[in-house]
Amino acid sequence: MKPTNYCTSESPSFVMGIDLGGTSVKLGLLRGEELVARDQISTAHCDEPSDVFRRAREFSVAALHRHGATFDALESVGLAMAGVIDEATATLMETANLHAWHGIGFHQELARVFQKPVAVINDANAAALGESSFGEHRTDSLSFLTLGTGIGGGIIVAGRAINGSHGCGGEIGHVTIEHGPDARQCGCGRAGHLEAYAGAAGIVKTALEQLEATDQPSSLGAVDELTPEIISAAAECGDAIAMETVRRTGVHLGRAIAMLAHIADPAVVLLGGAVNFGGNQTRTGRAFLRTIRSEMVRLSLVQTGETLKIDFATLGNDAGMLGAAQHARQLTHQADPSCSNE
Repeated sequence: MKPTNYCTSESPSFVMGIDLGGTSVKLGLLRGEELVARDQISTAHCDEPSDVFRRAREFSVAALHRHGATFDALESVGLAMAGVIDEATATLMETANLHAWHGIGFHQELARVFQKPVAVINDANAAALGESSFGEHRTDSLSFLTLGTGIGGGIIVAGRAINGSHGCGGEIGHVTIEHGPDARQCGCGRAGHLEAYAGAAGIVKTALEQLEATDQPSSLGAVDELTPEIISAAAECGDAIAMETVRRTGVHLGRAIAMLAHIADPAVVLLGGAVNFGGNQTRTGRAFLRTIRSEMVRLSLVQTGETLKIDFATLGNDAGMLGAAQHARQLTHQADPSCSNE
């Protein structure tokens, strides 16, 4: 089901999305559903948030001009960023990077620079909203997992991102999938979390544990520093230990998704991020997805297991920027119902 929260006038409004990451800032200008302009800048070249926002405003002014519009045509601005965000104040409370920016009220700073309605959203929630609104699996009921160094998540219910009371809604990387005394410690300090098994370091640890426990030959044993990418390539070449590592990772994710399915009951669960073992383009990625589905079905109620769709995300690095724009549009239309066709 395609979301229906856009203005559908003959001349749809412009809205801007900003995806602020630790390495780069992605900028996009949308008109209706069309991404009409995009750019990317280095976060390292910005000493404080206002630097990012000033450069984003300059981009929007130039892009609007190229499309025959003035800055007045920009309806609103959305910002996506990693970390725990206080929803009431849009203050960055905790993040793995940008430590110097903790405690800054991003909503206030963004509004000061743009002088427009603004909205701030966690990057995983933004990616989920972007996929649900613009991706190949458009639906008002979607959950999104980012697979990378860590595991993030976003949950869309009735077309809106769920942030939670403490900014931790959708943090599926920190659900507990192992409860025994040997459960691995997560980077957050707790034991047994999904991220400790299906994050990048956890995947490498799974491979190393197998190498230590067997004399079975493997190309992985000759590698000084394993990465998920090396493991994926070895699995694609038929390396048994690499293939088993991928399978175990899929089992762990299937368990977590089964929990998620019984809480949020999404229509679709999408997997994004760089650690996808090649996605639908490789034999290994497709086997990975089959394992996830199989484990989810094994642990789920029939109504959930037989109907929940699990697939790889389709928007890539654009998802967060698009979702930020969509979030801003939603909040603007919520404040002005005359601009909604719902």
